[in-house]
Amino acid sequence: MVDKVVELLHEYQDLFPSMFTELKGIIGDLGIMKITLKPNAKPVKKIPYHLNPKYNKNICVELDKMLVVGIIEPVEESDWVSPMVVQEKKQKDEIRIWVDLKKLNDTCVHDPFPTLITNEVFGNVGGQKVCSFTDGFLGYHQIKIALEDRSKMTFETKCGCFQYTVIPFGMKNALAIFSRIVIDVFKEFIHKFL
Repeated sequence: MVDKVVELLHEYQDLFPSMFTELKGIIGDLGIMKITLKPNAKPVKKIPYHLNPKYNKNICVELDKMLVVGIIEPVEESDWVSPMVVQEKKQKDEIRIWVDLKKLNDTCVHDPFPTLITNEVFGNVGGQKVCSFTDGFLGYHQIKIALEDRSKMTFETKCGCFQYTVIPFGMKNALAIFSRIVIDVFKEFIHKFL
């Protein structure tokens, strides 16, 4: 049984991208995230963090990859600006870009939707012949941000200003929204093998 699953995964490996460069584009048809702010919330513009100049070339390369697949889009101005952070990957000369959304998150209304508890999921998949785990990174990128809320996701770099078009990691309520969609899509399988 396991051999058949492995063979099937190898046959269709192009359907399971693991890097931006392997993405064919964002479908974004799983759902839309609206960013609901607390009453009297005011826009926050944070000064960009100082970044090591050795990352300048890599930052523009990473941003280009994100632009090509539709994770971000250029923006000319916004009342909301969050600082970008660069993290080195284990692979030599590769970086990960993320945005510090702490100030934006502080202004967002909490989404109380319950998320699956890891122990509960493990209990449900225990005893199954095969189990698979999806990568939330690419899953989040299948959920578009509402057009009217994208400007809240702005960050600036030396390569320009950009805003996310899909949910980035670090966004408040991202897990709740992702969980709601996953549960809706897989509702007939919850507590059977999910």
